[in-house]
Amino acid sequence: MLQRCYNASEDKFPLPKRIREVYGPFGFPEPSDGTRPYVSANFVMSLDGRGSFRELEGRAGGKEVSRSPDDRWLMDFIRAHHDGQLIGASTLRDEPGSDSKGWDFAINDQELAAYRRDVLGLPPQKIIILTASGDVDLGFNVFTSSRVDAWILTGTAGEANLRAQIQSHRPVGQPKIVVISEGRNVDLAEGLRVLRRDHGIGTLVCEGGPTVYGALLDRQLIDEDFRTISFQVIGKSTQPGVERPTTYGNVGYFPESAPWFRLISLHYALPYHAFFRLRYEGRRTFPD
Repeated sequence: MLQRCYNASEDKFPLPKRIREVYGPFGFPEPSDGTRPYVSANFVMSLDGRGSFRELEGRAGGKEVSRSPDDRWLMDFIRAHHDGQLIGASTLRDEPGSDSKGWDFAINDQELAAYRRDVLGLPPQKIIILTASGDVDLGFNVFTSSRVDAWILTGTAGEANLRAQIQSHRPVGQPKIVVISEGRNVDLAEGLRVLRRDHGIGTLVCEGGPTVYGALLDRQLIDEDFRTISFQVIGKSTQPGVERPTTYGNVGYFPESAPWFRLISLHYALPYHAFFRLRYEGRRTFPD
């Protein structure tokens, strides 16, 4: 059962009584940059910082690291408060699910789904798939589900590939395609500006993968992190040449430039999980 240890969040959302009793207050601060969405990230990771059993086919998803119904509930809680969810195309391919068509990334908890719809008055979740190449299987569940609206964020080369796929195969799911750059390049900063300016996305949660998150962090486009710590050690890959990733991608810093995060809330579920909410503060200086 989820327990609250510390919560210093803004109190801006009209949480139902039962949910407030469990979680405590919840809200976002006023964004410092109104030209882009307020960006959160939500990941689970092990004690050694790894977020995936990458090389294990069919078992590389975050649920294998988490194994926690409380983590699943918190994921739905976080999704309920964001306008959109950002997911890299590689994450979509790496987590095929039992039917090999992946997940639709919708809120499964019915109370939270009703809260989003009836209390917050928000439209269906926007699942925004980031791809430079346009190499995305439009038969995946996220594109055919009636529970979510699927978007694809790409460049002109990716758009051409997607249009060709639609023309050739006429898939059931035809996502909204948002073009943000020329050629095969995808400019994340520009993509966020387009989502905010042209499509009204005020809050966005990144759900994978580490490469996408690392790119956002490196460009100082992350405002806060939600981190589930699963009390297990994943260790190295079982296959030579395959690296089990950390949730922070491939970024690297010096002590003087390393970004710091401030604790906003801490929850736990005995005996195997802790749940952190952390707000980005950037580099800090400390007395010697």
